[in-house]
Amino acid sequence: MKITRLFFLCCLNLALAFIHADQVHAQAPKTAKIVFMSNRDGNWEIYLMNPNGSRQERLTRNNAKDYSPVWSPNGEQILFVSDRDGVGDLYVMDADGSGVQRVFEESARRQEPTWSPDGKRVAFHAETPHWSIQIATIHGTDVEEVAAAMRQGGNPSWFPDGNEIAFIDNDPNRIRIITLNSDKVRTFLPRETPWMYEPAWSPSGDRLAFSWSRWGIDDKSAIFVANRDGSRLRQISKKGSGRYPVWSPDGDKIAYTEEIIQGDGQVVVVDVKTGKETQLTHHGWNITGSWFDPKNLSVTPEPHLLTTTWGKIKAN
Repeated sequence: MKITRLFFLCCLNLALAFIHADQVHAQAPKTAKIVFMSNRDGNWEIYLMNPNGSRQERLTRNNAKDYSPVWSPNGEQILFVSDRDGVGDLYVMDADGSGVQRVFEESARRQEPTWSPDGKRVAFHAETPHWSIQIATIHGTDVEEVAAAMRQGGNPSWFPDGNEIAFIDNDPNRIRIITLNSDKVRTFLPRETPWMYEPAWSPSGDRLAFSWSRWGIDDKSAIFVANRDGSRLRQISKKGSGRYPVWSPDGDKIAYTEEIIQGDGQVVVVDVKTGKETQLTHHGWNITGSWFDPKNLSVTPEPHLLTTTWGKIKAN
């Protein structure tokens, strides 16, 4: 009887071990991290670094181009674009670079992804059936076109409450904001000159950062910030150029890409209040992607943001 009981307990422990292994999910970074793309090693790859520029670490190692990384709201995964299957499409990987999976079963040109605040959906700029802003679940289903945006447009940015998306149309390169539950579209800064790019909502949603060739298409872009209603418009980057603004999770800083010298783009962080700038990268082209800090997660986060794994997603 004792032998039978011991055998049963061993089998039970083994079964529980397999169940536990199946439930292991990706881990978010324990400290703040910026994810970005760089060609410093001769190919566009995705990297991580601390917000002060230290501990720069390469995540992807593929002959294809990997770019446009963005953190999931809980920091456990990174959504990005890769042409490793022949066309630039959406992929997701764990925060440490493992577990790379395609989001959609059928390949198509999809780019410039942004994650919904609840972690359930993604918005992106897609070519099929025509260039437009589209949303889908994070496992590539329930695709919906929400706004027209020609190839030169795009750059969707999801508002923190989940009900609006800012994007660039092609008429000509203005920021539009669509309210998803009504399909109402409004123009941001309608009386200003066009040639705006890469809108980025602040974490609280009260401000919008963007790059802007304010004096014409041939002028270098700089980073600007304005309130949600367009008031208090001001230039943030001090130097001659600036693209791809990314807010820090506390809303105090903005990381962006500055062309330090011709053909040399580096990640710079600027304090929004003081204007103090700090250069974080120094080799190759480096383009900002997304900024995550576990300290800014909710004290009582939504359960699905804590337990979602890619394996469970794909099983749905």
